[in-house]
Amino acid sequence: MTVEITDDLIARQTPEAQAIIRLLLERIRALEERLGQSPSNSSLPPSSQHPHAKPPRPKPKIPPPPRRTARTPQARPAPT
Repeated sequence: MTVEITDDLIARQTPEAQAIIRLLLERIRALEERLGQSPSNSSLPPSSQHPHAKPPRPKPKIPPPPRRTARTPQARPAPT
């Protein structure tokens, strides 16, 4: 369920609820800004990132071939 939080909706609440809502909205905004940060794009020193950390590999766009579900008998050479 998604509810759009408008100034009108906030204004209909008690003053205490209004203050809490505004505080939480600001906290959400600040956390969303930080969400995509890493030492390479933030103010953190490079030493805070593991030295052997590698970026995640992108998923291949080509689906793998289907797997064989049952073993099929292979042709054997005729005995001589």
